[in-house]
Amino acid sequence: MVDGSRTARRTALLCLCVLSVMTIVPSARENRSPQVDALFASLDGKQAPGAAVLAVRDGTVVHRAAYGLASLELGVPNRPDTVFRIASVTKPFTATAILQLCERGKLALDDRLLRFLPDFPGAGEITIRHLLTHTAGVPDFVSVDEAGKLPLESRPGERLNYSNTGYEILGRIIEAVSGVSYEDYLAENIFRPLQMSHTGVDSRRRIIPGRAAGYQPDGKGGFANADYTESGKTPAAGGLYSTVDDLLRWDQALDSGALIRPDTVAAAFRPATVNGGRQVRYGFGWMLGTHRGLREVGHGGDISGYNAYIARYPDQRFTVIVLSNMTMRPAGPIPTAGDLAHRIAEILLADRMQPEQPAPDVQVAPSILDDYVGRYRLEAPRIILQNAGEVFAFTREGSRLVGQTGPGKVPLFAESETTFYSTLMPAKITFVRNDAGKVTEFILVLAGLREYRAVRIE
Repeated sequence: MVDGSRTARRTALLCLCVLSVMTIVPSARENRSPQVDALFASLDGKQAPGAAVLAVRDGTVVHRAAYGLASLELGVPNRPDTVFRIASVTKPFTATAILQLCERGKLALDDRLLRFLPDFPGAGEITIRHLLTHTAGVPDFVSVDEAGKLPLESRPGERLNYSNTGYEILGRIIEAVSGVSYEDYLAENIFRPLQMSHTGVDSRRRIIPGRAAGYQPDGKGGFANADYTESGKTPAAGGLYSTVDDLLRWDQALDSGALIRPDTVAAAFRPATVNGGRQVRYGFGWMLGTHRGLREVGHGGDISGYNAYIARYPDQRFTVIVLSNMTMRPAGPIPTAGDLAHRIAEILLADRMQPEQPAPDVQVAPSILDDYVGRYRLEAPRIILQNAGEVFAFTREGSRLVGQTGPGKVPLFAESETTFYSTLMPAKITFVRNDAGKVTEFILVLAGLREYRAVRIE
């Protein structure tokens, strides 16, 4: 149990955090940047879904606006206080809950899954740390119960494999340790203390005032209602809804140390290290990287009819939040929430952003490229194989390595002598040699978050 004085201190901190946020929300139009508004010009005068946007710098809101319609049927516009599903932006909340329980001595990051799901494959090796950082090897695209009947995709700690299922397991751990439901734990320990009154677990059956409808392009220049993806029974991976104002309260609470200690927040923002000492682009519930030379801590989310992104630039004390009621795929009339967040950051942090650097194109000796020529079989879930292909073939055409998984050929560009990328998709390929120096496999990295092994067959 947490003693009364500690509870009082934590409550006081949370209240201070809320009050500080409430006093900085602007009420005047002049705070909006015309350059940001211009990003949504394609929606002007059109019956189209859109987004809500909020950006804060040094504790002051510098842009707060909404674009497009929350309901095409009723002609209701999106507003800054419109409610959206936030999909995988839920994961940082789940991670925060786990870290709170760690600080309170209810569990430890190196506790084994054996304590909670003793019959799960690899339960004696998988730790909470592995689950938080997507390095547990837990299969994705299946339920926890289904995953419990499958082998792990990789050994715990071996490589980064983004897994919604792994975060569903974390939700079960929160419930087992706290003795209450995932929804009740977050409401009691995060939402109510921060006065996040428009945040909770989404369900189609619930009446949620102000919730935007979710849409997708219909392929004919218009829009259709997106199918609803129910996540209420397994909400810890992507089941929350929220507003940009509520997410600002949460963002500021992270900075103030009101939810978890500053040293714990700093640990959450550090990249995980997999076996062999290699760092990956994920911390405790956060995607990690750089944009135009600035360190970025963020997370994206995509669920039928909605996509969301929060990008935090800790060194500049800047955060931008974009919530949209359009699906990411197929593409709509405006960029994705992640693309918009980055463009907005480029506008509002123009004084700090470094010039955009051209993509690398290292010249690799033909003899080294020849070592990579051959056919490789990808070891990945069926859904990945259906989209990426199962057999990869590589040939050399002049000074360029060319990849092929179907009828079309894709030229590859070199980041180094071993790592190559395509300008047509968010994927990288790193070739691996065995102890004898022979190329035996490559590692396919998709969007920086999923790593799969492909073994040479010819």
